[in-house]
Amino acid sequence: MFWLYVAVLVSSLLAVVGVAYSILRPDRRLWPPPGRGSWVFRAVLVVDTACTFGVPIVGIIDRGSLGIGHPLALPLGAILILVSSLLIAWAMRALGLGESFGLEGDLVTDGPYRYSRNPQYVGFVLMLIGVVLVTDSVQALVTGSVVIVLVLLAPFSEEPWLRERFGSRYDEYCERVPRFLGLRSFRG
Repeated sequence: MFWLYVAVLVSSLLAVVGVAYSILRPDRRLWPPPGRGSWVFRAVLVVDTACTFGVPIVGIIDRGSLGIGHPLALPLGAILILVSSLLIAWAMRALGLGESFGLEGDLVTDGPYRYSRNPQYVGFVLMLIGVVLVTDSVQALVTGSVVIVLVLLAPFSEEPWLRERFGSRYDEYCERVPRFLGLRSFRG
């Protein structure tokens, strides 16, 4: 199943490159995608699915290879997966499925978006850490780390687009709510 690991790793790396390109070239951005009917939107769905389901799957296949061996790793990882799943579901419900995939919509500032401008990303990082702890997998650690880099970069490609769409309302929101978790050094 090494081919699956390589496929997830390549998908994750391509996503990082696409987001980095979007940051450097906002006029030709790939993320957020330009619309539901575009090839970019379909590519984002494929890559997102590969990242979301691929990391846990390769972790399960490769389980035990990391050698954590601590008795608290499994329960801590399970708790992180549960809490992060609830956070992601809450954030997706508040934002909506279409907007979660970068489609047009309203500026959402309630629910979990009162506390973080990117609660889905916060939840996804926690989930990936949980997956690594539960599976104890080198392959999950490697692919999950690449996806975490992707998740940490994604807001930097979204923010110019949001600022363009919502103007001063978005700027005011940015002043009130941190990008991730309230760490002032990460505020944007």
